[in-house]
Amino acid sequence: MLDVEKELAPPPRIPSEEEILRGMLSRRYHYAQAHRTAAYQHTFRAKSRWELVRLSLLIVGIECTYATETAFVAPILLAIGLPHTLMTMMWAVPPVVGVLFVPVVASVSDQLRFAWGRRRPMLLALGLAMLSGMMLLPHGHQIGAVLGLRTVAWVATITTVGLTMTDFSAEAANGLCRTYAMEVCTIRDQARVLSTMMLTGGLGGMLGYAFGAIDWSALPVGRYFVSNEAAVFAANWIVLLIGLVSTLTAFAEIPLPVQERDELLRPVTHWMLQNEVKRLAAPADGGLTEPAAAAEEDAQDQTIGFRQFLRNTVRMPRSMKLLCLTQFLSHMGYLPYCLYFTDFVAGQVYDGDVLAPVGSGPQVRYEEGLRFACWGMALFSGCASLYSLVIERLIDRFGARTVYVGGLMAHCVGMLAMGFVHRNAVVLVSCALTGIMYATIYSIPFLLISHYHSKNSFAMENGKCVESTEPRGFGADVSMMSSVLCLAQLVVSLVMGVVIDAAGTTTVITFAASGLTLLAAASAMALLYMDL
Repeated sequence: MLDVEKELAPPPRIPSEEEILRGMLSRRYHYAQAHRTAAYQHTFRAKSRWELVRLSLLIVGIECTYATETAFVAPILLAIGLPHTLMTMMWAVPPVVGVLFVPVVASVSDQLRFAWGRRRPMLLALGLAMLSGMMLLPHGHQIGAVLGLRTVAWVATITTVGLTMTDFSAEAANGLCRTYAMEVCTIRDQARVLSTMMLTGGLGGMLGYAFGAIDWSALPVGRYFVSNEAAVFAANWIVLLIGLVSTLTAFAEIPLPVQERDELLRPVTHWMLQNEVKRLAAPADGGLTEPAAAAEEDAQDQTIGFRQFLRNTVRMPRSMKLLCLTQFLSHMGYLPYCLYFTDFVAGQVYDGDVLAPVGSGPQVRYEEGLRFACWGMALFSGCASLYSLVIERLIDRFGARTVYVGGLMAHCVGMLAMGFVHRNAVVLVSCALTGIMYATIYSIPFLLISHYHSKNSFAMENGKCVESTEPRGFGADVSMMSSVLCLAQLVVSLVMGVVIDAAGTTTVITFAASGLTLLAAASAMALLYMDL
């Protein structure tokens, strides 16, 4: 009778994935609290909106820096006396350094054993380099005069050193800041923190462009600066410093040695969650991986060595290769707008001349065009910020593929319209469309990488995910997106100046941007989305 009742009894209910995750996080949270490691307990709880904003404030400073760079570096270099070909080659130096060293920075960061963590020491060093570069960029003439180096070549060299320090550090810090934020958040908060970074980053870009749109010389504070550009860079410097301090003091990281010693002080990752789900779903004698062994495999995955990182770069899965290609083409389409937009508006829309005598009509029109272009780029950043608020809902409703391709096509159409019609209204509409594209390429690729790692799969067969046997570092894969940007910037910098000088007009950048973005949209159609 008892045997019959046992056979008729319903099988024990298997907890849902959400319940399993809550249990894993709760156990680790109380363990950290009870074992005097309360500095780390925050890793295992949900974050408030303000905490996510604080984690994102460095991104505000970085995006503000990008805005100031893109608005003023080209005019600064052209004002020195460089032609477009040489000016764009100056832009090629930072991406060369970035392609070579951004992966190295990411790999070193994955293995750091400092008590302060793995990401924050690197972010501090990169932040200080950014602040130093921002001091050099607008003061090439003054620094050259102090050193007795007054020639165009020396002034251009000093400016390029500042540009390289700023741009490389910003690119490396961009990926590391996102990695740090996702590692101190629970896996359910990772999408929230990425969207928060997109929102606050857009506000940072708006702030940087708004600084450029102000005529500082007309304000009382303007008399303390040698030029309008110097005032803009000083305001940006303050924003960057505040963002750096706020983010680095937001949350303590769990040091790598602590994670290696204590299984329950390792952040719960997608890989650990999936192993726990499999363990609980398996029969008692199923022989699946034990939690400790799974966590050890996860720790190995997160701390791969540099040799393994190089192997992963050379032997990327097809899905990662396509994602990198799509991101490369996307940045190739975005960067001509980013690097030459202010000069295009000032020169083509306003018919100004950067080399005209001070106070002349062409020079005044160029300055007016520069300020209008900054307002346009502030609109671009604002639209990127607003679009980031709804992109997750759009993905849920239409799917990541549709949202990704649609965002790229918005920029394609906007650049084509701006190339044919040189009117202020068209310029503003095009900037808004580019904002949609910018929010897209700085969110969906990172969500896809997180999605691949969450399933520990980079391929599908017969509609099912194929589990990967090759360890890949999450931070290293995220940093590849920064390396792709550096490579795209290198190509654009070496080629676009020659194209502009050959065509005799900066209008050519709009058609190049449109064509390259169309190719990126075609590549995005072929990506692996895994039902995202």
